[in-house]
Amino acid sequence: MKHIGALHLHSTHSYDGKLSLLELKQLFQKNGLSFACMTEHSDTLTAETAAVFVAECRALSDESFVFVPGFEVPYQQAHILHVGATQFVTAFADATTLRAWRQVTPLVVLAHPVRNNFVVDETLADCLDGVEVWNQHYDGKRAPRPRSFTLLSALRKKKPLIATGGIDLHRAEHFGSPLVQLELAELSETAVISALKAGQFTFGNNEYTSGAKAEAALPLSLRLKSALSIVVIMIGKNVNAALAAGGLSLPKPLKRF
Repeated sequence: MKHIGALHLHSTHSYDGKLSLLELKQLFQKNGLSFACMTEHSDTLTAETAAVFVAECRALSDESFVFVPGFEVPYQQAHILHVGATQFVTAFADATTLRAWRQVTPLVVLAHPVRNNFVVDETLADCLDGVEVWNQHYDGKRAPRPRSFTLLSALRKKKPLIATGGIDLHRAEHFGSPLVQLELAELSETAVISALKAGQFTFGNNEYTSGAKAEAALPLSLRLKSALSIVVIMIGKNVNAALAAGGLSLPKPLKRF
């Protein structure tokens, strides 16, 4: 049976999330989703608060909707998504603890590689299962970032890796592309993780869809839309930072745009 869901999501268990897990479930079900892969920021979590988060994911999961717990862990200048992890290791990772996170995580993905200048050291490369080639927060809702696929292709010369897309949702306004679609015999946390790890899914929107094992060949129209989205996002971030320095903020309609 076909199921639609999303990757790279944050609730109020993250320091910057605005929606509770229950509110996220209501938002997602309203929009036809049946699974959500949470990746809460580890920065301010402890083993105790992480356990509370995992327990709430399990308590809110049922036959119609599944939360897959997980964490987003800083490593040097990069952020690493540990999808399906239920055991908390450390708030921040170094070369040693990143390998420890790898041992307790079914699916390890480099998040928004533009954030760390597309730099992947040997330790990180050894730990990865995939690269987030499309992050809505950094790349926009229209199309993936071509340079992220370039990085993925380079890393694939050493080992097989999957491509993923994530919403990087922190508030309701972030809901959008890319969504993930997979076929499952049954809806469960284990089944979702298994399908993702095997690369048996697609991600995208009405304009563009990619397979997990595909390499991008974006048409010119989408490359232009991707470039425009990136420019708009960069301008918005710079304007917002300048306004924040003066104690101001962008009007809500402009933020949504």
